[in-house]
Amino acid sequence: MGGFTLAIPDPYRRRGGILFRFGILVFGAALLLLNGGAGVASSLKEKIIQKKHLLTQATLKEKSILRELEDLAREISKLGEEIQVLDRKIAATQQKIALLNRRLEELASRERTLRENLSREIAVFSTLYRTLWLNLLFEPSKANEFLRRESYLRTIIQNESEKLKDLYTLRAELLRLKREKEEMLRELMRQKELREDKRHELLLARQEKEILLQRVRENKRLYREALEVLLAARREIEALSRQVEEARRELERLKKERSSPPPTVQHPRVRLRPLFEVKGYLLPPVSGPVLRFFGLDRDLFTGKISFSPGIFIGARVGTRVRAPFAARVTRLKWIQGQGQMVVLDHGYGFVSLIGGLSEVKVLPGQEVSTGEVLGRVGASPFGPSGVYYELRYRGKPQNPLEWLNIRELKLAR
Repeated sequence: MGGFTLAIPDPYRRRGGILFRFGILVFGAALLLLNGGAGVASSLKEKIIQKKHLLTQATLKEKSILRELEDLAREISKLGEEIQVLDRKIAATQQKIALLNRRLEELASRERTLRENLSREIAVFSTLYRTLWLNLLFEPSKANEFLRRESYLRTIIQNESEKLKDLYTLRAELLRLKREKEEMLRELMRQKELREDKRHELLLARQEKEILLQRVRENKRLYREALEVLLAARREIEALSRQVEEARRELERLKKERSSPPPTVQHPRVRLRPLFEVKGYLLPPVSGPVLRFFGLDRDLFTGKISFSPGIFIGARVGTRVRAPFAARVTRLKWIQGQGQMVVLDHGYGFVSLIGGLSEVKVLPGQEVSTGEVLGRVGASPFGPSGVYYELRYRGKPQNPLEWLNIRELKLAR
């Protein structure tokens, strides 16, 4: 940014720097007192310990679920192998049943053939048998031949009867084997269905575990982010405490020096009113997008999450910076990398801090009215150009967006 254009005596520059640091002291002291000082640090420490404990528990839960998923995967793989064995057994049984069916068909065909042959033979034998008896009646001399032929016929008939009986026995045995194989097949199918049901249950259990694992990991991520925010807040509070202590020592030294007050420029007096009367209607120092918000937000220059007591409004270099409300200029301060900062006292405990200026058109002690030009926006070597605006009430930072007229601002992140 460019240098300050007004000629300010060196004693004032020295005293202005001390007074600005005293402003940090007031802000820091008010913040620490408001939140209980050591109690804030203690509370943060407890929350950090709690988040670390939750993060550890989430990590242990994650490992436990991963082990359970590995066990489920092994069990599912084992069941898959068992199902493959059952499938092979079922296929072999089906082949055996097919062979038995073909064998039964062959035996049935033989049975029909034998039955037909036996029927014909029995008919023939019956005819021959009656013929033999008739021949015996008319020719008694052939009794020996009759007895011999009758014996042959009885032997043949008995032999055929035994064959038929064996055929029936074999068929019954084959039918029994068929029923046994069919029962075995049904049992194998039942086991396969049980295995499939078990695998389905395991797959459902695995899905549930994976969903639970996803939730645990999400909670773990949230715990880690919360822990980072708490650690960042603790670092900010510790840094603020150090700055408060340094400012306190600087103030003590200032009191000892008893330097004379700097010269001021006399201006017509401006009537100050409480800002409570115009809450929500204060004029923004510049119009533009809000690049950093009040509270815990990401720093534009470092990228880290930290507490911001004010907002940063983006604006082009050279844009006129206006007073948000009637006030008295109390001090000016040059901040390395941020340019000039103007401090306005609105009375009734309200103070505005406006930074990021390269050209300042007011002096300490000067009274300004609403909308009066304070200076112009300067260029920033570390990031986007714009204006830093902070509003305090009795030393405590307020959210500027609750006081400014946001119609002239762009609030989209």
